[in-house]
Amino acid sequence: MKGVATRSEGTVRLGPGTLYGALKRLLEAGLVEERGERAAPDRGDERRRYYRLTQLGLSVARAEARRLDAMVRAARRKKLIGERPA
Repeated sequence: MKGVATRSEGTVRLGPGTLYGALKRLLEAGLVEERGERAAPDRGDERRRYYRLTQLGLSVARAEARRLDAMVRAARRKKLIGERPA
């Protein structure tokens, strides 16, 4: 949850229900998998789990990035947004 907030510069905040619900759906869809390693007890919570994208997850993420890119290009063509981010 902290990582998402940091990476999004505070624009996205996830609660535990949202995060763990999304992780469950991603696992069930085969888009992510648990890495099997755990944090060292002296370095953090030993309950912490690590996940990574599967090949399918990477393909889906790339397709979604292309879809979003096309939407942004269309919005720029229609002068809905400028050339530079706000």
